[in-house]
Amino acid sequence: MIRIELLSTKNFKEDSLDNYQRTQDVKKVYRKNSGEYILVDCVYTEDWDMEKRRSVAKDISSDDYITYLAIENGEVIGFIGLKKHLVEETYMILDLMQVSATCRGQGIGRKLFDIGKDEARKAGAQALYISACSSEETIAFYKAMGAKMTNCPIKEIAEDEPYDVQMVCYVS
Repeated sequence: MIRIELLSTKNFKEDSLDNYQRTQDVKKVYRKNSGEYILVDCVYTEDWDMEKRRSVAKDISSDDYITYLAIENGEVIGFIGLKKHLVEETYMILDLMQVSATCRGQGIGRKLFDIGKDEARKAGAQALYISACSSEETIAFYKAMGAKMTNCPIKEIAEDEPYDVQMVCYVS
């Protein structure tokens, strides 16, 4: 049975993502062309090595984040990491959200995203701000959750991840 829990020292350690399957085979990505996003061919496999897994584990367990975990049989199979501090008193940043490659398509991402929207509401945010991987599947997921591409990106975030698609999902 899959449980969704707030990250704590009881359910998460620095090695909790060591077996996490962050593999994604990408075939198409969104790129801006004349001010419009279009899908273009771009074939690659996204995967995290051990250093990246440990770095993400450190980030999402820091005091800067509100993190929820999807756990099955004692293993982390998904998570959502939200920055605690609002930006421009409007946005809660959804910084990291992943579902293990072996567990996608089971509604885990939807549950995590809904929790993220609830946290944003509780914090008084108007929207979740998402700097999303530009893959076709990732953008389709966020659109299905109600997010829209924004024409008013947060400059620092957009510049830090120039190939990401900047999105917002209103929560009120």
